[in-house]
Amino acid sequence: MNSLQLFAARALRQLPTTLWWVMSLFAGAIFSIQLEKELFPNTPAAVRVAYVVWKIGLVLVPFLTMLWLWRITLLIEHPGWRLVWCIGSGVATVVMAGLALMLVVILLLA
Repeated sequence: MNSLQLFAARALRQLPTTLWWVMSLFAGAIFSIQLEKELFPNTPAAVRVAYVVWKIGLVLVPFLTMLWLWRITLLIEHPGWRLVWCIGSGVATVVMAGLALMLVVILLLA
């Protein structure tokens, strides 16, 4: 269990700072949208800004997650496990790129 904890600690240290910022803004935008009447009763433009921040966060999170997975892959020293992580990161990259493309299309049409 100790090696798993060390790996988790090393993986969390590889999280991009940008991902933390985007997730914080994303959560703040969701709260702003949900609590529109309580937070911004006299500012209707604030909710429109929150929707824009929410949409941008929705598109950026998959790309930053792909970056994080590849950073973790570069940490692995054992060749067998590195191959497994490369395959997993490659599949995740394809899936997240498809998801991000689909989200961009949906958000542009909405």
